[in-house]
Amino acid sequence: MHRTLVPWAAAGTLTVIGVAEILLDRAFSAAPGVPAAALLAVVAGTALAGRLPVTGAAVVALAFPIAVAGGLNGPTGAAVLGFFLAPGWAGYRRALASWPAPLAAQLMASLGTWIAGRAAGSTVSGLAAMAWENLFFGALCWGAWGVGLLARRLSDRAELLARLTTALDAERDAREHAAVAEERQRIARDMHDAVAHSISVMVLQLGAVRATLPPGTPQADMLQGVERLGRESVQELHALVGMLRDTPAAVTAPQPSLARAEDLVAEVRAAGLPVRLTVDGDLTGVPRAQDISAYRVLQEALTNVLRHAGTAPTSVHLARTADRVTLTVDNDADPPSPGPADGGGHGLIGMRERVAVFAGTLAAGTRPGGWTVQAVFPLGTAARARS
Repeated sequence: MHRTLVPWAAAGTLTVIGVAEILLDRAFSAAPGVPAAALLAVVAGTALAGRLPVTGAAVVALAFPIAVAGGLNGPTGAAVLGFFLAPGWAGYRRALASWPAPLAAQLMASLGTWIAGRAAGSTVSGLAAMAWENLFFGALCWGAWGVGLLARRLSDRAELLARLTTALDAERDAREHAAVAEERQRIARDMHDAVAHSISVMVLQLGAVRATLPPGTPQADMLQGVERLGRESVQELHALVGMLRDTPAAVTAPQPSLARAEDLVAEVRAAGLPVRLTVDGDLTGVPRAQDISAYRVLQEALTNVLRHAGTAPTSVHLARTADRVTLTVDNDADPPSPGPADGGGHGLIGMRERVAVFAGTLAAGTRPGGWTVQAVFPLGTAARARS
């Protein structure tokens, strides 16, 4: 229910309760209009509490002296409930400022009881009994007001927690989208490197073929034109890669390749991680694009082990078959945190992006006694069929 409708719904509920009290207690009322006036104070005060908590609580407090002056016990129950509800409609600080209302209700009810008792000629013992009754109702007022204030405080905290949770979810989504975009940019750089390398090889081969032909023949001229286009394409790709890279120095860095897996493992060992590498199959000649991406996944997996597992024993298994390259990294440690790792890299997000380019599969999760990452890169027609 919308926040602005709640006080009116509560006021309606209090009206029903107050009418029931009046009907049950009407025999004790000396003035016919007193019950309605007391009930009006409760309902109006509760409705006002949404915007004016102090005023609303004060109006609710009027129900007590009105009821006492009319010789009516009710609608005191509705008034007590009103004191519980009134602090809940405003903010915690505004509701806290309404504390004089239950005090005023108790004082006015006590004063009204004393005046009514003296006018009726009550004895001292009778006045004392009425005083104890007023103290009891005063305690109810304070208790109801305090519980209502606490309920409002808890409600505010729950709303704040919900807003913070929503903000954190939005921030996490934004970080994940940024991580995906950054990883795709890295993939684009690697793919452009791979394509530029392949075209360069093609240009060299075309030049070798043209050298076997007599100069000036149509075939030689055609091959020369293709060579020229190839060289221009390589230059454009290198320029594009330079724009995509963060720093020009990255262009001269050694190209990633599974053939350099032993060097990567050696670097990790030097950092203090015991790693055992096994290779099944010939890793040379893996298509350039898959070769780069598989190396990057292996690099990220080992980096995550260093971050999260410390010196846990780790094994790396690389396998190549006719239609796929599979890499598996096992370590004997607890699983890493699902959040982004500190210090660079984006863990599973980046690995999934690289594998998804070739419609491969990535499995990362716990196993008995540790954590496993396995990536499968389809090769040749298998990769094209899934893309």
